[in-house]
Amino acid sequence: MTDELNDDQRARIAAENEQRRLAYLYEATSTLFGEPLDVGRRLTRVAQLVVPDMGDWCWIDLLEGNELRRAVTYHWNLNLLAEVAPQPAVRPYDPAATNGASFVARTGEPTLIADAMATGTDDAPRAGMRSVLRVPLRETDLVVGVISLGFRESNREYRQEDVTLVEAVAKRAGWAFQAARQYEVATRAIAARDDIMAVVAHDLRGPLATMLLGVHALRAETQSAIVERIERAGARMEQLIADLLDWGSLESGHLRIVPEAVSYHALVSEAVDGLAPQANARQQRIATVMPDADVLVRCDRARTHQVIANLVGNAIKFTPKGGRIVIRTEVEPTLVRFNVEDEGPGIAPDHLPHVFERYWQADGGTESRRGIGLGLAIASGIVSAQGGTIAALSETGAGARFAFTVPRSA
Repeated sequence: MTDELNDDQRARIAAENEQRRLAYLYEATSTLFGEPLDVGRRLTRVAQLVVPDMGDWCWIDLLEGNELRRAVTYHWNLNLLAEVAPQPAVRPYDPAATNGASFVARTGEPTLIADAMATGTDDAPRAGMRSVLRVPLRETDLVVGVISLGFRESNREYRQEDVTLVEAVAKRAGWAFQAARQYEVATRAIAARDDIMAVVAHDLRGPLATMLLGVHALRAETQSAIVERIERAGARMEQLIADLLDWGSLESGHLRIVPEAVSYHALVSEAVDGLAPQANARQQRIATVMPDADVLVRCDRARTHQVIANLVGNAIKFTPKGGRIVIRTEVEPTLVRFNVEDEGPGIAPDHLPHVFERYWQADGGTESRRGIGLGLAIASGIVSAQGGTIAALSETGAGARFAFTVPRSA
């Protein structure tokens, strides 16, 4: 019996090795992207993936300006971590280096030292590594770090075929790292924006409240149209500030929803009472169509009232003078559907898919009747947060109907 393999045997072994490699890379990809969007956790998971199969040790250094920061040091036996010669957490990046992490970060090329103890040309011998393999960690095409692997306890050596597999893992690690870093940057940006908006809203509301108090005092003495216009402008400013704060809370996932059992008759009545003066000023009538039997819905009372007021307020804006707005409710086994119908110009079919997008503005409103295009986006966010759905139906010239659902209370 010969020790030599024939062509079929070699082909079968090569195919089996390739299948194992692909299965390993698939598992690595699934594992990395299954981690939370946290840079530290994803980098640690990279080290856990390659140890002990591809190394006894793993280091990951991130390139930050002119420094290399040690982000991860990992070994399959955590008790041995203290045995490695300590290295500073932050080391200078050397653009003239001919080996080590600085060289890989500069060139973007992997380095393989089969016998690090014999060559002594790398910083790995300080940790007693027998064999060292380094590959770049990339974010798109930019090198942002270096993944270093070393054999020590197992007394193994790296071979050239190991480079391809480790590079493939590093490529996937780069994708996972980039997603986590972009998420962290976006999160910090949103937090900074929310802080600025909170400060601006606070600083605006103080003088605005003073102005409105003065307007109310003037109105008690005179029925001047100028005073009424100032009062409406002040109320609009208050609503704009509230909309900006609500949208910031929705985007960051911090909008507070406190569900409770609420009478849907009461919700509709409150909305009509609050908006009746606005409709009367335009000689409009708000009609309600709902079953006599009241039921309880589970929702945040104030937020649901905000949704109804927003939809009815829009209907008042776009319904002609003397027109009618209808609030129609339908009780279903598990939910109540609120419909707000107007007699306005309607919404063009190509605009309907966009009505709940932020900053979307309907045609047909005068400048004084327009907001900043956040009202419907906020209404949609509130409805979704309460487990309901919202939709718009319309035809050009035939008015519009907005419908949203609220779960019934058990």
